[in-house]
Amino acid sequence: MTKKSISYVVMAFALVVQIAVMPLQASAADPEKAPTWISPINYLALGDSLAAGVTPNNELGKGYTDFLAEELAKSEDLQASNKGFSYPGYKTDDVLRDFEMDVTKPIVGIGHSDKTATLHQSVKEAHLITLTIGANDVLPKFTFDDKGTPQFNSEELQAAIMKVGMNTQKILDKIYQLNPNAQVYIMGYYNPFPYLSPQNQPLVNQLVVTLNDAIKQGMTGTTAQFVDTSKQIAEDPYTYLPNPENIHLSQAGYKVVMEAFRKSLMENYSWFAKDVLTVTAKDSTTVELNWKPVIDTGMVSMYQVYTGDKMVGEVMSPVLSYEITDLEPNKEYHFSVHAVNQNGKKSMQHLNTKYTIDQEPVEPTVMFTDITNHWAKDVIEVAAMKGIVSGYADHTFRPDTSLTRAQAMSIIVRALDLKSKSTKSAFTDLADYADSTKRDIQAAYDYGLVSGVNGHFMPNKPITRAQLALVLSRTYEIATGKPFTPTVAAPFTDIKKFSKDTQWAIAGLYQMNIATGDNGKFMPNDSTTRAHAAKMIVHSMEAIAQ
Repeated sequence: MTKKSISYVVMAFALVVQIAVMPLQASAADPEKAPTWISPINYLALGDSLAAGVTPNNELGKGYTDFLAEELAKSEDLQASNKGFSYPGYKTDDVLRDFEMDVTKPIVGIGHSDKTATLHQSVKEAHLITLTIGANDVLPKFTFDDKGTPQFNSEELQAAIMKVGMNTQKILDKIYQLNPNAQVYIMGYYNPFPYLSPQNQPLVNQLVVTLNDAIKQGMTGTTAQFVDTSKQIAEDPYTYLPNPENIHLSQAGYKVVMEAFRKSLMENYSWFAKDVLTVTAKDSTTVELNWKPVIDTGMVSMYQVYTGDKMVGEVMSPVLSYEITDLEPNKEYHFSVHAVNQNGKKSMQHLNTKYTIDQEPVEPTVMFTDITNHWAKDVIEVAAMKGIVSGYADHTFRPDTSLTRAQAMSIIVRALDLKSKSTKSAFTDLADYADSTKRDIQAAYDYGLVSGVNGHFMPNKPITRAQLALVLSRTYEIATGKPFTPTVAAPFTDIKKFSKDTQWAIAGLYQMNIATGDNGKFMPNDSTTRAHAAKMIVHSMEAIAQ
């Protein structure tokens, strides 16, 4: 690919095109909809050219947002859709500016009578919001020479990616301030340059991963769902990206993205009101199902009850309960309820639940006697079950006791199953410790987790929060073979005097939501309690396993 063609791609991606007002698609007059428990969805699409539907020929057409709206309409779940706030070339700053100005833009979608809408009101009225934003912040920092080799300034690129993460968080704050109940789905980006030479693909793929990680970081602490598209597009990139000089998807590519969103919606969207279907055990072989009526009961004649694929009973409306007998204890059952109207039309999305009758209630086993009301109870028990930590002979865990450097190394080395490479100890102050502890500390030294000072390990000193962060950062690299590179700086005000490595390590824990600090501080010099260590180590091991 030539420098000229690549430059054209980047310029085309950043081009802002004013969307012309498109005629609204009239909803088909359906005199009889299927009975449903789902309130009709208002769908709002925000973002850049991928949300707007720019084609590989740089024209405005159908994007994944259009296909998603059509699928929702087909299943009779859509009330209205609007992609009018999605513009080609939009960056995260543009979306934020639209929120600040509460812009008015033409409506482009299904089911509206008005021709324009304001952003704030559209967000307030939306049940479902999709967001595709961030690529235009980054791609202009990433160019190519005549041979198609990527050219970029690392600091500028890193700053642009970090800004995407911070602005994503700000955009979500704006959305949730206007509509706390909005269900938001955010698109992850794909490799837009499949025609580059194979030797340049790893770098492009890493850029996509880093950008997506920044977007995910911006979602931290929210209910927004990340929708991955990189793997799906990579399965057939030349079909989905047919123009080597344009990074926009074909209709087939947009449909693949739509399917990724639809799958995430099916798994995560709150389709039904809470407790719309409940199951109560009457005895060890009998349950009673209770459900709420469909939204419009005028035409509903009956409800059908299923166990798995088998219908086990019917009740006439307005009855809203059914008893199922002859069940086996300790076996999982799948129950569903279907609504049927007077003309035999059945609900398109049914009520579903899983249930298991316990034969005999089992009293919960108390693992440690002193963590019942402790904030870290769950993670301590997980750590104990995984063999990462253990308690004391008196069945206590002592969660608020400081963890020593020796204890910390034993926990981490055993969690990673590291073995010492040498028989001679690197430290002279371990004489009073058990041989197993000495081996653990030596293994930590052999693998570069610790270094000590002048041949001393200081095993009985409490390990500080900063020291543990640095060790866990090194642990990630040992386990995965690559360093964890944070894309977002840690917001803590009390770590600036520490080394760059320690600051990056703390930023890594923050980005992975392992360490959140307190009131903007990390308290790096504080000793690490056994409870905090259990949390940090368990979550680090989970991050490594992903």
